[in-house]
Amino acid sequence: MSIADKLKDVIRTSPGLPCGIAKILASVSKEDRDALNIVFSTKSVQGTISNIQLHELLMSEGYNVAFSSVRLHRGQRCRCYIGTEARHPSDKKAKK
Repeated sequence: MSIADKLKDVIRTSPGLPCGIAKILASVSKEDRDALNIVFSTKSVQGTISNIQLHELLMSEGYNVAFSSVRLHRGQRCRCYIGTEARHPSDKKAKK
């Protein structure tokens, strides 16, 4: 089967808000969400949980999330923060 044929059968992911990390944050308990928000609000520096460690932890818990989603959300460069329709899930109203 050719790549073109295989591409026809690929189930498309839905674009837009929220990003994969925000979807996870919306699905976990308040305790887990609070703990994850603290980690995501802390830049990856020596002495903190690294992006790789965070990605591995989420994967070990059964969340199918890309490493780039962790990196982009933590750096506030994911679709939650970027673009004309961007709105972080914790914001009260959309940015204009």
